[in-house]
Amino acid sequence: MAETLISVQHLSCGYAQHAIVEDISFNVNEGEVTCLIGPNGVGKTTLFKTMLGLLKPLSGSIEYFEKPLASYTSKEFSRHVAYVPQSHMPPFPFSVRDVVVMGRNPHLSDLSQPKTRDYQKADDALELMGIKHLSACDYTEISGGERQLAIIARALVQDTKLLLMDEPCAYLDFGNTARVLEQVQQLASMNYTIVMITHQPDHVFRFATKVIALGRNGLFKTGLPDDVLTEDTLEALYNIPVEVQSVALHRDNRSMRVCIPLSHISRACSTSSAKGKRRKE
Repeated sequence: MAETLISVQHLSCGYAQHAIVEDISFNVNEGEVTCLIGPNGVGKTTLFKTMLGLLKPLSGSIEYFEKPLASYTSKEFSRHVAYVPQSHMPPFPFSVRDVVVMGRNPHLSDLSQPKTRDYQKADDALELMGIKHLSACDYTEISGGERQLAIIARALVQDTKLLLMDEPCAYLDFGNTARVLEQVQQLASMNYTIVMITHQPDHVFRFATKVIALGRNGLFKTGLPDDVLTEDTLEALYNIPVEVQSVALHRDNRSMRVCIPLSHISRACSTSSAKGKRRKE
């Protein structure tokens, strides 16, 4: 039976005693890829900040490795949990390699400098992410997708198998999104445990083993993606009709589930039809 790495029980969280997320419970087990999904403003980031210890819970409990979150020191927590933010831009033009080796800080004593073995871990992580050729480049000058891969590499050198990712594909174009997701899939195949915020149901169907859906009016569901992300649930989450279809991928002889927002398509088709009718008249 897989070990439970994160246990969230009857958690309510928010700001100034105002609960944004109320009374939710879920576990994250070893080896799972859990996606947190829902519309803007329902508290996904608030929940993430609380899980990272940046906000104090209003009620309920959070445990990592059967130990209360509040009992961890900052450095101890960083040796167990690695965080990948949406975006990151340091105030100085560090090299990519130097940004990645900063992830070794939880394993260094105060005022000590990274050693050869720390740089070797950074090099290994850069190679795993496919960007070792950028090692000496100015981090501020590489593309957004490359920066995101570097930040994932920085998380990997913390030597933990538990990664919390806050919308790792935010602000990325189609190509860079595909490259980052490919690397996330690779980490999942290497038995990393990943908790990730995403706005894309298609991403959940692509590689998640569990989904947590947060919606308005207390909507909360968790379980297997195919069970949770039904057309009815997606419509309740986003307030638009959605059709879930399986699309055949001919290159590798498999299929993938995708979500189609019907209201947008219907509106576009009716508009196009009306324009064509006017042209005929």
